[in-house]
Amino acid sequence: MNPILIAGGDGFIGKKLTEEFLRRKIPVLVIDNNITSTPKKYLDPNFSRIECDVCNLDRYSIPKVSGVVHLASIASPLIYKEFPEMVIKSNTIGTQILMEIAKRDQVRFLFASTSEVYGDLLPEKKGEGISENDISRSRLLTKRSCYSTSKKMGEELVFNFQRNGGDGTNLRLFNIYGPGMDLKNPGYGRVIPNFIKQISHDQKVTIFGNGLQERSFLWIEDAVLAIINLLFYKGSLPPAVNIGHEETISINNLAKKVANILGKQYTTINFDLDVGDPLWRKPNIQLIKELIAWEPQISLEEGLKKIIFPKLRTSI
Repeated sequence: MNPILIAGGDGFIGKKLTEEFLRRKIPVLVIDNNITSTPKKYLDPNFSRIECDVCNLDRYSIPKVSGVVHLASIASPLIYKEFPEMVIKSNTIGTQILMEIAKRDQVRFLFASTSEVYGDLLPEKKGEGISENDISRSRLLTKRSCYSTSKKMGEELVFNFQRNGGDGTNLRLFNIYGPGMDLKNPGYGRVIPNFIKQISHDQKVTIFGNGLQERSFLWIEDAVLAIINLLFYKGSLPPAVNIGHEETISINNLAKKVANILGKQYTTINFDLDVGDPLWRKPNIQLIKELIAWEPQISLEEGLKKIIFPKLRTSI
């Protein structure tokens, strides 16, 4: 079998995806420039790696592959607000180059998009969650907009690829978490490991805004299974698929939940919320349920305990 190409394969999701493919004896080719990640050594003949930026991948001789998963994008607000061109290029130029490989080998292409493409969600949609065909309401030209806008552009490229006969889709991921999330680039984008670290070490818990904003969090192994099942799904894929958990929690209550599991008290310190940061995010996952009979298996409470008490972890 030709390898599955995983761009950004040394990142948080990429590593878990790589490990699961290797566990299944499926060859993997990782592409990563390691700007925001640390490569892991795999003593496995089914593993290979090219260390480079996806935007420069056309300079390399890439072997025939069995599928392409594009996870190569900076997701840390601290980095992309300072270096917006890095996230813009990987989601546009990088996407186009990787799609050319998928087109060359006539294989499926999965683009890791984000829930942030939905922007400021309408309050009346909160109960049922946001679905793939709902209207996007985004603020333009903010310090955060480079991420959501470039993801939207990447989605348009994939949609055009699909319209022209290509096999691919956009994965709209909602806050994936789990063990192994590094704090090399701490900040709002790493809220769960931040809270665990801060509360464990009796530090003030960082809250952006008033903490009433609500988010949903998806356990990493649930996310990996969704990605793999979509990659190997035999039917035609829709233009976009939500991958997330319908369980939501406010940031304030997330801090309380972490503290309760740790059995600790804590104090908070508040910072301004970024312009354009939505007050809630909840996915409607009916489409993926119907498509591949997938839904999350791990609740937030279970997931937090698995991180805090590692002996509770199990493999996929």
